[in-house]
Amino acid sequence: MKKLFFILLLALSTMTAGAQHRHDHNGPHDRGHERHRIECATREQMNMAMHVMSQQSFDDKKLEIAKLCVVLGHFCVDDLARLAGSFSFDDSRLTFLIFAYDYCENPQDYYALRDVFTFRSNFDTLMDTVHPGHRH
Repeated sequence: MKKLFFILLLALSTMTAGAQHRHDHNGPHDRGHERHRIECATREQMNMAMHVMSQQSFDDKKLEIAKLCVVLGHFCVDDLARLAGSFSFDDSRLTFLIFAYDYCENPQDYYALRDVFTFRSNFDTLMDTVHPGHRH
């Protein structure tokens, strides 16, 4: 386990030091405005994170790794959805996505995470937590 964390830490630390892979984003909140550029994880960075998470059997260990990833890297909603999809239970997905919100490169698109959850009520809880008073 320590070896996997070290490898992940090393790989993710290069995220902030090296050049970042950028995606153009033109979402519903950007209409009529100049296109915004957001930084998302590269394919290699996502593959490394997913590989390390797949080596874990339990959601609590996956959650530790996923949290480390979002703190060290640049993740957009699509990346977070992929990471959240590796959890076995909605409770873990919810905990992770609430934590990840403050680190997300495009939090205005969090509504796109609806399909990550098995139960709609968990998505509602997520949105009520990250956007209090917002009705979806």
